[in-house]
Amino acid sequence: MKIVIITQGVSRVFEPLIQSGHEVIGVIESASRGHRSPSKFRIIIASLIAVMRRQVSLKKHCCNNGIPYALFTDESKDFIRDWLKSISPDIMVVYSMSQLLTEDIFTVPRLGTINLHTSYLPDYRGPNPDFWQYVNLEMNPGVTVHFVDKGEDTGDIIAQDRCFIALGTKSSERLDQLVGDVGVRLLLKALNDLEVGDVRRVPQPKLSPTMRARNIKLSEHSKVIDWNSWSLEKIWHVLRGTESWLDAIPSPKGLLKGQRWQIEEYSHGEALNSQVPGKIYSEGKKKFVACRDGRIYITAKFKFSSFVKSFFAKWL
Repeated sequence: MKIVIITQGVSRVFEPLIQSGHEVIGVIESASRGHRSPSKFRIIIASLIAVMRRQVSLKKHCCNNGIPYALFTDESKDFIRDWLKSISPDIMVVYSMSQLLTEDIFTVPRLGTINLHTSYLPDYRGPNPDFWQYVNLEMNPGVTVHFVDKGEDTGDIIAQDRCFIALGTKSSERLDQLVGDVGVRLLLKALNDLEVGDVRRVPQPKLSPTMRARNIKLSEHSKVIDWNSWSLEKIWHVLRGTESWLDAIPSPKGLLKGQRWQIEEYSHGEALNSQVPGKIYSEGKKKFVACRDGRIYITAKFKFSSFVKSFFAKWL
């Protein structure tokens, strides 16, 4: 089949789809929320950071492999629709997109558009199921491949499965399991079933049993954790899972400004009367976050790419 992929960056589904045996005739990169056209200075700094992190952009990857590439923004929707009509894909595959597709776009492919969603639908519909599954201690989450319709993750289900995620699994390892192992397997099978006309469609119920898996605002980061009632294990699990982006504890200062805390092991024990849950303390060379029933140890390792990003943050 002729496939178009919509994703963000060189995601976990990209290479498996390229190697699937189907013909990838185009790649659309979904711009992040609040996207604005970058200045030359921003492009230079972003390229420098990518080099230091040894990252290859999706655009460059497509260019190197002769795959047509387009960037999806609010301003480019009409172009994307017309471009899709001109190349006539059989199916469009979506994983990790910052906004909902409109009907005039997701209906262009002959067989429609399918999406890989990291929850066991109809649970956790919305843009950020991973975060809310951490918060709710979902240790047996799932992945769903479903058709895209006018709603938010409400289309007919093609395939879904669950897998166990251990307490304290970091986000990257969690997605390796959910998407890299389970999700890719379901996605490739769905494509093969679509090709031979043997795909099943299971309608979803109108309502989800869980609240919408929304993104949280920056102002909410410091309020996410209930330090006075959550267990030590739950706090540790959430901090580990959101280590790369959630600012639930004070950021490193001094020479480590701009770096992020790495969440290490935890230990049980009553907090001292002088220690406030959620605050950072030192014990010798070790730092820890105080909890009502123990400690969570943290470290910050200097990364030059993080320093550059922090230093030029006001221009990026």
